[in-house]
Formats: sequence, structure tokens, C-alpha cells
Amino acid sequence: MHGRARRRLGGWMLLLVAVLAVRAAAQQPAEAAALQQAQKLAWSRHFAEAERIYRHLLRQSPNSRDVRVGLARVLLWEGRYREARTMFLQLVARHPSDVDAAEGAATAAYWQGDFRTAAREFRALAAAHPERTSAVKSLHDILLATRGSERVLLDATNDNQPYRLWRSEAVASVFSDPLTRWDVTAGVWRADNPRLSVVRSGPYVVVSNEVGLPWQRLTITTSAGVLRWPDGTTRPIGGVAARLRTSATSSIEAAIDHRELLRTSTAIGGRPAVTRMLLSWSRYAEKEWLAGFESGRLQYFDRNRGWYVQGYGLWPVMGRGPLTVFAGASAALRDTRDSRFYIEAIASERSGSEFLYAYRGAYTPYWTPQHLQETRAIVTASEAVARNATIKIQAEAGVARDRAQSFGPSEGPSPLPSTIFVFDFQRTFHPTRFSIGASLALSPVYALELSAERNTTVFYRAKEFRATVVRHR
Repeated sequence: MHGRARRRLGGWMLLLVAVLAVRAAAQQPAEAAALQQAQKLAWSRHFAEAERIYRHLLRQSPNSRDVRVGLARVLLWEGRYREARTMFLQLVARHPSDVDAAEGAATAAYWQGDFRTAAREFRALAAAHPERTSAVKSLHDILLATRGSERVLLDATNDNQPYRLWRSEAVASVFSDPLTRWDVTAGVWRADNPRLSVVRSGPYVVVSNEVGLPWQRLTITTSAGVLRWPDGTTRPIGGVAARLRTSATSSIEAAIDHRELLRTSTAIGGRPAVTRMLLSWSRYAEKEWLAGFESGRLQYFDRNRGWYVQGYGLWPVMGRGPLTVFAGASAALRDTRDSRFYIEAIASERSGSEFLYAYRGAYTPYWTPQHLQETRAIVTASEAVARNATIKIQAEAGVARDRAQSFGPSEGPSPLPSTIFVFDFQRTFHPTRFSIGASLALSPVYALELSAERNTTVFYRAKEFRATVVRHR
């Protein structure tokens, strides 16, 4: 009896195996069709539908290599690089000879921005499998992106304060590894105040370091240097910033820096500086809408304080061939605790028995906007005029309102007023800005960038010119 039961059980087991084999054979064509459909959806960029099919297949066949590779590739193309790399590495752990999975893991690191890891893994793949042209090309692209460069810049400003400011500098950039860049800047500034017949100049040197933490989506930048100020003293400048990438197109940044203030003509006699603390957000996507927002607090060298909030938005209104046109607007609020607007000169003219007084004031030694509110309309257009040249034009115009100061009295019995008083008034003006720039690739190694700009504010009109030559190694 025991023998008959054992033979009966064996028969049932053979029947079960046969049924499962028939079912598996019936499922194979359906699974292959679903796998092919998922691949087609992925190649046509219908990633969500492809992922749904791949995950369904993975539940049915958790050990299927083709399903796992397909799902990892969809995650990669969706920009979910951490998940994709994890799946590719799991496949490599199971099958060390799986070259597709190894290249997928390296690509995920590359697209995440982890050039250090990607370069190491692509280099190993290129050495072991030189026929993998995509791995060789990716390694070549990483080496190009992390090559050093040199840049020479000339910058000149001429305005009706009257004031002239020149700056020339040379910058050398090197990478100590694919995620760490060093910039060494050496330059000279020169300022000329024709009204006072005073000319000042001084050198400066700055060393900057940028470190990328791609898997944390973080970039940390530090800089430190020294600058000789108009009064002949040498003081440090520099700062630190941290930028967090919140999406493929946007990021937020927090920074603190200490810089010179040499844009006002009266700055030619001291060492005006400002420490700026800011928080900003920006969005950039090629041929899509652009925007930025920034808020900051200013601590001046003379214990004065200020703050500002500003932002802009631009939307594409034309994208015809090489021509791209954006239109949008900007807005800003600015305020400074104490005005630095002082009397620079007094003139009088006799009118009968009285003298009429005229006062000339200046911001000494830096501009101090008070209760400033500003809005501008912006139009910008860029066009690739040749395969190696691009021209960009930007125009801004708006309306602004602030609290200004003036001096009195307006007339008196003597050639000069015996007493002078200050009073505030509301002022409305129309700021404008027009710029044109050109970028030209002179060769695979050299590039030239030129720009000219005209700014109009309530207290000066300025023309700025800049020329930059860049050499890639």
C-alpha cells in the first residue's frame, strides 16, 4: 500500500510539472510581447507607461535580467539616476560580466554629475571593451568638460558722474579632480575722477575653489583674496556659497561675500566695501521659461545697512530657427538705513537783491537707495548667425520711485547760504538698459566674447564695454 501511494504521488507531481511547463510555454510569448512593447514605449519617450509594464513583468519574473535592464534604463532616462544606478549595480553584482549593466551604472553617475566615479568606470570599460564606442565617447566628453582653461578680461565703464573705471584680469582654471575646480585670478583696477583730477589704481588676487557633491545635488564655492584699495591699504575680499539643485532646471543658493564698492566716483578716496548675505532661486531651461529671485542683506564698511528683494521672469515668444526671443518683466525693492547723499558743491546767482542757490550732491562713497520700488519690461533676443557665432540683444525699460534728498534754502541775501538744511521728497524716474553681445568661437581652443551696455538711472548714465578671450587646453 505504501508503494502504491508513493507511485500515485509521483504521478501527480509529474502531472503538475507538465502543467507548469505548458503554462510557462504559453506565458513566454506573452511575456516577450510585453517586453517588446515596453522597449518601444521607452524608445518613444513614454517612460511612465514603459515603467508600469516593466514593473508588472518584474513581479512575474523577478530574476529576469532583460526586465531589470529595461527598467533600469527607463529610470535612467527619467532622470532618476540614484535608482537606476542601484539597479544596474545589483545586476553587476549578480553577473560581473554584464557589460550593459556596468555601462548603465557608469552612465547614471555621469548624468548625475559624478564625473569622478563615471570617469573611473568608463576608463575600465574602455580598457576592457574598446569596441564599446559609447563608453569611450562618454569618457572623452568628461575629459573635455574637466579640462583647464585660461581667460583674459578687459572691462571699462564711462559715466557722467563723471567717472571712469577700468579693470583687466587673467584667470587660470584647473581641475585637481573631475569634481574640484580651482580658479586663480590676478588683475588690476584703475579709477579716474576727472572732476577731482584724481586717478587711483591697485592690483588684486583671488583664489577660488568649487567642489561638486553630485549625489547630494550640492555645489560649494569658496574664494579668498586681497585687493589694494584707493587709499593705498590692502584688505581681504572673498566669500562662500552653497548651491542646491532642486530639479533638472532649478536651484537655490545661499551665499555670503565681502567685496569692494568702486562704482561711485566718490569711492576713489577710501576703501568702501560691503558684506552681502543672500538667498536666491533660479530656473533655467533652454528655450523654456526662465526666472530668478534673490533676497539679500547688506552690511557696509561704515556700519550702514541695507536690504533688497528682486526677481524676474522671461518667457519664449518666438523660436524660429536660430532666432529665439524672450519677453518678460522684473521687479525690485531696495532700501538703505542711512542715506550717504551729501553736498558736493554750491553755486549762487544774483537775482535782484537775492541770491539763487544751486546745490550739487553725490552719494559718498556708495549709492544708498531708500524706499526704492522698480519694475521693468524686458525683451531679449539671441541668434546663431553662423555655426560658430551668436549675437544677443537685451532691452529693458521701466518706472521706479524712491525717496530722495535735496538741500535748502533755495535763495538768500548772501552769496552762500548761512545755514543748509536737508529735506526728503518722492521721486519718480525711468531706468533703462540696453546691451548687445557677441560670442565667437575662433577655433576649437579659443573663443572671443564682446559686449557693450548702456545704463540709465536717476543719478548717472553709464556706458560699459567688455572683451573676454578664453582658451581651453
